Amino acid sequence: MTFDLGKALLRKEEYESARLTEFDFAEMVRALKALAGELGADVEPMLGILAENGLASALLHLRAIAQRDVGADYLRCRAVARAKLIEERGDPSPVRLG
Repeated sequence: MTFDLGKALLRKEEYESARLTEFDFAEMVRALKALAGELGADVEPMLGILAENGLASALLHLRAIAQRDVGADYLRCRAVARAKLIEERGDPSPVRLG
């Protein structure tokens, strides 16, 4: 029985990619929920738009509700969401080998 370093590194890469993607998605959803709450918008339809059409469409939906640009507000909410997620889960930065 031999140890295959290539397979081990591939598994690590897949694990790290999935973990970072999940963290990014959680950050995006929390930011959109917070922004929708600030604007008094219903969260359910906005999350449906996010799932079906992506972030740009969800932001356009919120922009139509707010009747103004919400880009800066989204970035502010995303920074707060990221800080809270890091506090809850720890820093998402990949662990480097050596």
